[in-house]
Amino acid sequence: MTILPLSTPGRSTPNSSHQDASSYFPSRAGPTIGIPGQGSLSNDLDGGRRRKADGFDHSMGGGHSGRMHGGSSRHGLGKITSAVPLFLRRLFRFPHMDFQFALWQMAYLCITPRIVYRNIHYHKQTKNQWARDDPAFMVILSGILCVSAIAWGLVYGHGMMGILRMVLFMVFVDFLVVGVIVATLCWAIANRFLARTSVYSTDQSVEWQYAFDIHCNAFMPVIALLYIVQMVFMKVLLKEFWICALLGNTLYMTAIVYYCYITFLGYNALPFVRHPEMFLYPITIFVVLYVIALILGYNVSAKVLDMYFGL
Repeated sequence: MTILPLSTPGRSTPNSSHQDASSYFPSRAGPTIGIPGQGSLSNDLDGGRRRKADGFDHSMGGGHSGRMHGGSSRHGLGKITSAVPLFLRRLFRFPHMDFQFALWQMAYLCITPRIVYRNIHYHKQTKNQWARDDPAFMVILSGILCVSAIAWGLVYGHGMMGILRMVLFMVFVDFLVVGVIVATLCWAIANRFLARTSVYSTDQSVEWQYAFDIHCNAFMPVIALLYIVQMVFMKVLLKEFWICALLGNTLYMTAIVYYCYITFLGYNALPFVRHPEMFLYPITIFVVLYVIALILGYNVSAKVLDMYFGL
């Protein structure tokens, strides 16, 4: 750490003013990729100052103070209580959200999800946390679910109350409640069995908010396949033919594989998590169930839609 000499009246210290903040920020070696809405490091720091002036801090619940005081508040449930309320307050600050970057992430999560996690170490350096500090992704995801619920309701003639119930169920049950349960389970497994412990670092645990971010990322292809594609081809999937059962079951199997794979990528991006391939193991169980369903001619798509919409 460089200590700058203090200037005194009547004297000027060379290079004591107008210094670039990026000169004091450690750069990370390795290639980065172009991301819409993301500028250079100096621009990111300048933007960070502006966000901080508007109430946006770079750390989760005062992450710098956690390092200064031993980092004990940055572990376990302290991460949830300190980070989540701050994240929720930002949900109502739409002008500060980077919707362009969130849409870029959504597109690549459906095409090449590995790219989304490529610059996560850069995010850790600049934001001092692994999780997102911008709720734009979750806001757009919830908006897509709302539009999808309205579309399903209009197609099948549900009234206003029926559509409202469907919106609430898709957003709060399918996405949030299930997401909190899955994220908490994966978070507990990762911290209990997979995270390395080191005497040289106090930041060797998975943030709960990052675990929920992984769920949000993994849920995007699920929305695309089961809430949009399934609606488009629903008339075909509901026919009582074996080929229709094959198509419907394959659609659900693809969504499950995508979810598990993106979950694996999320934990694999953390340098202190060992054997993240553990999150790929459930795929084996679902493959067995997929084969059994095809042998029996069980149409998963038809059964789920019948349960969901009473078709």
